[in-house]
Amino acid sequence: MKKIILMFCAIGLLTGCASVKEAQNLSNCTYALKSVEINEFNFTSLGLVVTISITNPNKKEAATLKRFEGELTANDEKIADVTLKDIQIQPNSTHNARAKINVPMAILSSKLIGLLSMGSGTIDYHLTGTMYFEGPLGVELPMPVDVGRLGSSND
Repeated sequence: MKKIILMFCAIGLLTGCASVKEAQNLSNCTYALKSVEINEFNFTSLGLVVTISITNPNKKEAATLKRFEGELTANDEKIADVTLKDIQIQPNSTHNARAKINVPMAILSSKLIGLLSMGSGTIDYHLTGTMYFEGPLGVELPMPVDVGRLGSSND
């Protein structure tokens, strides 16, 4: 009986250590709002593709993002909620995660609609939210992320 209890304790400890290592890998990553591009434009809605660049500087370990929940704003106006799920960033590499969002025209100001439709480089985009990764014993550990960029693409 003692051997079984010891075995379960060892498995739990190793699982916890692996999860802490994954959490540390994700916390070392850097995040950037790479681009916000229009992929659909009509009278009722605006389709956008938001690209978030996640760089994993770790030389040997991948970083695994369980999910991201955030809010995209343009010139301080909320545009939409942004969600990403299950992303693995390989060691010493960058992953461009894309989220497609649909924005009803009714929530946008006429000035912002004009700037968006012209592809203006003067729009101040901002993405604020929380990255979640799996911690010890399956507990989700949150990490706040706040990134921005001026203009729509990463030229």
